[in-house]
Amino acid sequence: MMQRLMALAQKEFIQIRRDRRTLAMMIVLPILWLVMFGYAFSFDVGEITVAVVDKSGTAIGGMVADAFRTYERFVPTTLADQSEAGIRRALYRDELQMGIIIPAGYGEGGKGTQMQVFLDGADLFAAQTGARLLQKALEPVQDQIKADLEARTKADIQRRLAGATGLSPGALNIAPPAPPQMIPSVTILYNPELKSANVMIPGLLGLVIMFMTTVMSAMGIVREREYGTMEQLVVTPIKPVELMIGKLLPYLVVGAVDFFLVFIAGKYLFNLTFMGNLTVFLLLSLLLVFTTLGLGLLVSTVAQNQQQAMQLALFVILPQILLSGLIFPLSSLPKFIQYIAYLLPFTHYVPIARGMFVKGQGLDLLWPQAVTLGAYAVIVVTAASLRFRKRIA
Repeated sequence: MMQRLMALAQKEFIQIRRDRRTLAMMIVLPILWLVMFGYAFSFDVGEITVAVVDKSGTAIGGMVADAFRTYERFVPTTLADQSEAGIRRALYRDELQMGIIIPAGYGEGGKGTQMQVFLDGADLFAAQTGARLLQKALEPVQDQIKADLEARTKADIQRRLAGATGLSPGALNIAPPAPPQMIPSVTILYNPELKSANVMIPGLLGLVIMFMTTVMSAMGIVREREYGTMEQLVVTPIKPVELMIGKLLPYLVVGAVDFFLVFIAGKYLFNLTFMGNLTVFLLLSLLLVFTTLGLGLLVSTVAQNQQQAMQLALFVILPQILLSGLIFPLSSLPKFIQYIAYLLPFTHYVPIARGMFVKGQGLDLLWPQAVTLGAYAVIVVTAASLRFRKRIA
């Protein structure tokens, strides 16, 4: 029995060794996932882009502003429009993640003024991190503010005693002024309740497209080759380009149906409101469709069977999902992995989906991502077409 088992095991090892693509994925993928999940991926945003508008005109307001600007995890930026409208505009344009306004007279005795903080709820993890770090940024100056108020009270007592006789400091009954309100008024824009569904579902629309068109198109074409029907199609009067389009068209239709199902589910099950131009959004999504269909076609020209097609398609899809910013914030990734992420097409679709769905952004802001996605569509479809024609020739 043992001899038979060893013979079968030896046969399987030989088969695995001959299938170099599968062998490479068996060795590379575990190491890749270990490195990426253990080293690169994190839900915590390392740095927040912050604009501080100090209108206080007081020493305490200046100390608070400096505390925010010098905090190690805040990246200060200066706005051309130093107002609430300027902060809101910068948040809409993705130029800012948090804006802070210190009102006039902040820290003066008897004035219950309160700081205003504005966060971009469409950038879910940055908003959560920013809200959590506000108090930490103020901790170093709280004791200093208290000491400053006590010093002012002491100076006031000494000034009054200097102009009076027969009075003791206790007789003046001067209490130190109340410290300023350190808990800010927080306003979260675009996703006030910080719901993950509001920022995940727009990206899931692209994920559905990418999965359906890449995996199913690759496996469908390889299936034809496995069954021997591809050769029958090649000897017919059908041109290679017609054969390619005819094979990919059904997956385009299926992907479109799934896209609309997810869109409708997000709208009616999760009460999401689409804020942008739907026609423009559909056209930009079509660029992703062409890109992923091209990727599926490329995979089909490399894979020898359906199992390999599935493995290679997943090998193409999974890094795009993990590095796109859909699940993990891009700013939390190490710099060299961010560079890799921006080489992947899905990374440029996620901000389009979120920007148009949640904020109502248009091409005036999203044109760089649209141009990049269009370039990917042209390059990938052209390369896939050339390789497909060469393969069936």
